[in-house]
Amino acid sequence: MDTSAHQFFRQRNFGKKKRDRTRGALLDSALSVFASKGFEGTRISDITGHADLANGTFYNYYQDKDQLLQDLAMEVVAEIVNRTNEEMSDISQAPRRVALAAAKLLKIARTRPQWLTVLLEGAFVVPEVHSATIQYMKQDLEMGVEQGHFSVTIDLLLLNQILSVIRVAPLIDPEMNDATIRNTCEGILRLVGMGAGNAAREVEAVFSQDLDS
Repeated sequence: MDTSAHQFFRQRNFGKKKRDRTRGALLDSALSVFASKGFEGTRISDITGHADLANGTFYNYYQDKDQLLQDLAMEVVAEIVNRTNEEMSDISQAPRRVALAAAKLLKIARTRPQWLTVLLEGAFVVPEVHSATIQYMKQDLEMGVEQGHFSVTIDLLLLNQILSVIRVAPLIDPEMNDATIRNTCEGILRLVGMGAGNAAREVEAVFSQDLDS
């Protein structure tokens, strides 16, 4: 097991108060167990056992595992959004931003597959996470409509279709090869009204100019 992938929140809270460190342990544990067993298949005792904590400790922080999933997924969303926004600060064209954000999210799944699993689980299960994810996606999509690149109505059906396209990618290719990421990004751009040629060119630009190898 790659323990570094399961200690992100512990490491982030290193040196802080005990309550913060314990919360970090619960988040890391939930990240691992949710990704392994699925949200529905996970019991609170699985999470506390993985974290080597007493069951009672859990209830000092969360009412139930739904609340924990919300907290965890929102932390993951914030981490990914902050990283992506920093790296896209000088990109003003919506198609490039949409393709790059999707590509970076899927590339994260290579090294931290639990992050993508929990983010998508939360987006489809927890209303607050779904709302936050949708609002983030809408910004660049609405920009694309204003710029004349996208020719669709940005509504809830379209946004959930895009989430579903992203969700399918790791199911058909857990290793997240470049070909899968390219096809997924092109599929998203096609969903918002771009032609096949233009979508392919935008994704090629992302891979050749914006993504680390």
